[in-house]
Amino acid sequence: MFDFWIILTACIIAINSSLLGSFLVLRKMSLIGDALSHSVLPGIVIAFLISGEINSFWMLIGASVFGVFAILIIDWLNRFGGFGKDSAIGIIYTLLFAIGIILITSIAKNSDIDVDCVLFGDINTVPLLPKILAIPVPTFNLLIIAVVVILTLLLGLKGFKISTFDKNHAQTLGVSITFWNYLLLGLASVSTVFSFDSVGAIMVIGLIVIPPSFANIITRKLSRFLIISASFAVSSCILGHCIAIYLDIPTVPTIGFLMGLILILTLIFQTFNKNLQQHT
Repeated sequence: MFDFWIILTACIIAINSSLLGSFLVLRKMSLIGDALSHSVLPGIVIAFLISGEINSFWMLIGASVFGVFAILIIDWLNRFGGFGKDSAIGIIYTLLFAIGIILITSIAKNSDIDVDCVLFGDINTVPLLPKILAIPVPTFNLLIIAVVVILTLLLGLKGFKISTFDKNHAQTLGVSITFWNYLLLGLASVSTVFSFDSVGAIMVIGLIVIPPSFANIITRKLSRFLIISASFAVSSCILGHCIAIYLDIPTVPTIGFLMGLILILTLIFQTFNKNLQQHT
């Protein structure tokens, strides 16, 4: 049962991150996950200063608010500041993360907020946390987010698709690209915030980028793309945890290493196969 909650939590995060990450990768906005994961730190510290508690719902609210704030500022820099998306992300990522570190080291010295935990998480403690309806709180929260994410993507698939692949046609039809863009980024922000407490920001970034990148090697059809991306993420989490148990090593880095290794080996095999076909 202990391992069940660890695997289930990791798989839910994998589904949320890989599905949202698929559209971020297709829109060439995958680095937004990196920015979000680091930009929420000031929100966590401010929420602690207000609530006086480290593990509280207010910290998630504070982190979510700063996540959305980061998205708005990045978009503003990109649209009106003349900065490229990568430059805007780098600016906000650095600025807000630096503010968070300054707040921790100056105002919130006694907060016991572990920056390493924010970055790397500790999924092995999930089964030990308080429960709602016999489900660990992080898992329960992530289940709710998963339902929202999946329903939103299913109901709004046409909107996400046309605003991703054919913006000119979308504008001709009166489809608001800004709305679908902010909806996607808003979901990514909330999902990232609720995920990094368990697996850490680094792992969330990996789950946002690597599974869609793997799917991009296999197919160009969107429905298959989403299925392959989510399946790859989930299977990597299950297999990664089993390997971690067998080798007695941390689960989160094992999953990250496994995903990266499979991606690289698949790319090498595909490249070798193409070269072989060209010479035959």
